[in-house]
Amino acid sequence: MTTIAIKENIIAYDGRETLGPTIMRDDCDKKYKHKGRFFFLCGNVDQFVPYMNACIDGGSDKDFSCSGLMVEEGVVYEVYASAIPIEWQGFPMAFGSGSDHALSAMDCGLSAKDAVKMAAKRDVNTGGKIRAHKIRFRSLPLGTRNRNAE
Repeated sequence: MTTIAIKENIIAYDGRETLGPTIMRDDCDKKYKHKGRFFFLCGNVDQFVPYMNACIDGGSDKDFSCSGLMVEEGVVYEVYASAIPIEWQGFPMAFGSGSDHALSAMDCGLSAKDAVKMAAKRDVNTGGKIRAHKIRFRSLPLGTRNRNAE
């Protein structure tokens, strides 16, 4: 499994790849570029390509064993088992086996990258190289807009 966290304009993710209870490697890059979009995915690697295609096509009747984030032209989308993209609302989120640990860490003020590092201390399926991807938004997500500016 893995841990993917998003907070503000940073998506962070670990590099651990497992097969059952065995760590296969710790330097896996879980950022995938597919048809002009970036995907940050956890779940069944064998389903990633059909899953990414379904996300681009607007969803599927099939339930995939995948979830994560899709970034298209500066807009971030949450994607779950049905592969229906939902525009991210700007609040901290986490996916994967260490998601509870990462979300709690972000609630305590940690950045997305530090939250994934914290998750790696508690979740055996999270670890290895921690990477971060900076998002250049086309427009700010709803949850990050200054509510007092109006």
